[in-house]
Amino acid sequence: MERNKLIAVIAVIAILCVAGASYAVLSGGDDNGDGRPTLVVETSPDFAPFDYQIGSEYVGIDMDIVRAVCDDMGYNVQFRTNTFDSILISVPQGKCDMGASGFTINPERAESVDFSDPYAEVHQVLVVPIDTDIKTLDDLDGKKITVQTGTTGADYAAERYETSNIIFQKTYSDVVNDLLFGKADCEVVDSTVALSQVDAHPNELKVLDILTDSPVEQYGFIFAKGNTELRDMFNESLQRIKDNGLHQQILDYYEENGYSVETPSFFSYKGTLVVETSPDFPPFEYLYGSEYTGIDMDIMRAIGYDINYRIDFRQNTFDSIIVSVQQGKCDLGASGFTIDDDRKQRVDFSTPYAEIHQVLVVKEGSNIQSLDDLKGAKVSVQTGTSGAGYAEELNDRGMGLDIRTQKDYTIALLDVIQGKTDCEIVDSTVAQAQVAKTSGLKILDILDAEPEYYGFIFQKGNTEIYNLVNDSLDKLIANGTVDKILQYYADAEYKEVPSYYSNQQAEDDDESEETGWWADLKDRFHTDFLKNDRYLYIFEGLKNTIIITVVALIIGLILGSVVAMVRSTHDMTGKLRILNAICHVYITVIRGTPVMVQLLLIYYVVFASSDNGVLIASVAFGLNSGAYVAEVVRSGITAVPKGQMEACRSLGMSNRMAMTNVILPQAIRNILPAIGNEGISLLKETSVAGYIGIMDLTRGADIIRGQTYDALLPIIVAAAIYLSIVLVLTYLIRRLERRLNRAY
Repeated sequence: MERNKLIAVIAVIAILCVAGASYAVLSGGDDNGDGRPTLVVETSPDFAPFDYQIGSEYVGIDMDIVRAVCDDMGYNVQFRTNTFDSILISVPQGKCDMGASGFTINPERAESVDFSDPYAEVHQVLVVPIDTDIKTLDDLDGKKITVQTGTTGADYAAERYETSNIIFQKTYSDVVNDLLFGKADCEVVDSTVALSQVDAHPNELKVLDILTDSPVEQYGFIFAKGNTELRDMFNESLQRIKDNGLHQQILDYYEENGYSVETPSFFSYKGTLVVETSPDFPPFEYLYGSEYTGIDMDIMRAIGYDINYRIDFRQNTFDSIIVSVQQGKCDLGASGFTIDDDRKQRVDFSTPYAEIHQVLVVKEGSNIQSLDDLKGAKVSVQTGTSGAGYAEELNDRGMGLDIRTQKDYTIALLDVIQGKTDCEIVDSTVAQAQVAKTSGLKILDILDAEPEYYGFIFQKGNTEIYNLVNDSLDKLIANGTVDKILQYYADAEYKEVPSYYSNQQAEDDDESEETGWWADLKDRFHTDFLKNDRYLYIFEGLKNTIIITVVALIIGLILGSVVAMVRSTHDMTGKLRILNAICHVYITVIRGTPVMVQLLLIYYVVFASSDNGVLIASVAFGLNSGAYVAEVVRSGITAVPKGQMEACRSLGMSNRMAMTNVILPQAIRNILPAIGNEGISLLKETSVAGYIGIMDLTRGADIIRGQTYDALLPIIVAAAIYLSIVLVLTYLIRRLERRLNRAY
């Protein structure tokens, strides 16, 4: 027996070690635990608005541009403080990876360090006390000038004025103090920095832009000579954030805040916006690997950057998002929602950001050529869309369409591909994405539907979030950011590409040169699971499926056992009538309604204010399982001969003692096979969890099917995983049964 216990302990420890190692591999092996390398950046944080600190946080234009570039490169960043002139020594010696502290690009510095591409332009100005008598450039003769050592301001002063009149300081803090305490008459400094200094001392200092012979200067980040790989990688990402507008947004952010030293980082989020979407609607929303991608997603990212909010994307089915928004489970919905009067009664719409119209997607060689040819045709549409509404309108006009309504556009398109319907009615831009990805299809622009407009949706009355997001959207439309995002996906011909804000590169559709069924299977496997890391959907779904199943089974066993004991006690003694009646109603309702109806009811009604889908699903399936477990346990108790209870009572045991110490242990042996079957059934029932936006195993396979239009492999793989888990559970249950049989 002791040996068996030792083996069991060792087995548990081994399992935990394997689990821990697997987690470590999946979560990355570097110091940060996220698999990203770290870039060490030195700065002199006394140079607002480019480099300064708020508490322990490094803030400023330089800091935030470096953050944005490093994020695009896939790097973490670690800032480190040094004096300005010492950074120019530290970088060449390799004590850090780069320097970021408002370094003006000039030939002298270029001899010892390499510069990035420029990211800002300045010129030299004067900062003077507010009551100065300096008016023109000539008035500087004989004045005391304070500058920071090693800067272009110091170079400018040294070239034009007597050294005895110049005060060289190590930091800008000392320079400003020279002005405030009357030790100097003026400061020569970069124009943007001057504005920040005056903002900090508006009643003591002012800017004089009178240095007419000061040339325009450009700032660059510095790298060690010869470290061209890092510099070039940095420059590529810097150019990307310039192209997508993030660089300009950072510059605008600090300008709009007056270059104040109280301004927090551009990336210091004021809050989080939870955005629900149905990522099966390219090019507006889809998943590229684990990244939410598409026109809607990138417009929301741009809004998040603009208002300093983190965007937390969460998936749900299309027709459920409106309900979720109404109940406040999320802040807004972004999933290609057409603005119409019916929806306006339930939600508020943002400013329109895209215009579309309805078209047909048909197979090449289709007999449909005109609107009249649609009469009597089989048509597939997605539930709740304007395409579905238009199809109904055509029937009202006597077209006699056989409308097949599907839960998403992928299944609607598969109906066309597999010949189950003659055509699909779909939004024009989405149709272009579908045809670009699938050979043998074409678009027919023959419908007479009116143009439609997309908008984001908000809970009625939630004016705070609505105004925050909509004002930003209006701004992004006006400054051309939305047009750039739309053009990015148009240039990609609406094929699935990484996010406009992503550093990923689109994968080529390399097809094997081999021919035959084996080569075709390998190509399909690569497309379905390896391309864009689509296998991650299966892993994420499997994790959630197991969590929901285990938690629900625990809830079901506890709840079912309690209910069974109440009902058995009532059957044996006639006591607990009220509790027995409640338990009877519970069992009747749960066993008499479908599990999916219960899931939706609990998610949208009982837990309307909660958005933790995994927890809600666990509770819903646990309540469902409890009803069946209760009857299984009750049948096991009933199977124990009545004489057992009578013997216990004759020995002076209470009903509770007899039940827990004698009856239940025997009942467990009888009900174990049925409990095992309940666990297996519960595992499979979790496949409907996707209806409340959870990425379960089935939903993961469904997303892959939606991206590749291949229904075979993803579904087979999901089925194989379910089967494997069931076989393992069956084996363990049989082992336990044999163990119990030997015990009796």
